[in-house]
Amino acid sequence: MRLRTFDYRHAELILANECGLKTEIEHILSHLQLDTCHYIRRQPAAPHRQIQSAFKERGWFAEAAASPFTGARTRFDLSKEGVAIEIETSSREFLYRDYFRFMLAESQGILRVGIIILLDETLRSAEPYAFPAGSPRLADVMYDLRCLNHWISVPIWCVALR
Repeated sequence: MRLRTFDYRHAELILANECGLKTEIEHILSHLQLDTCHYIRRQPAAPHRQIQSAFKERGWFAEAAASPFTGARTRFDLSKEGVAIEIETSSREFLYRDYFRFMLAESQGILRVGIIILLDETLRSAEPYAFPAGSPRLADVMYDLRCLNHWISVPIWCVALR
């Protein structure tokens, strides 16, 4: 898969130099073979599971707590070494939950970089009726983070798969 990205607060630089995970993340995502036909059969969770499985095979932890105080209620889709990944394929509103989780974990010293993975609009254009109408776009994340930059201090890297 090809990737389109948005870098907020130098997340890519931190991932590459401090965490050393940027190359691994790019490798996993660029070698994904998503079966987007599941959307046609109304199974929007399938790409989410496929992405999560690809990362778990490389030693990432699934459903890790974002805070020791919230327990099972607040979990990241994936995490490893101070980096958390949220996969959003269904609803734009879930982006705000992701921002909050990133802020919570950063405030407690758990998180260095947050990553949001989306499906790019080019995938949607191939099957326009197959994807949920309110699914998030890279432009949505860019707009949100520019508007909320006074409140969100955590570095975030957004990756759209195409």
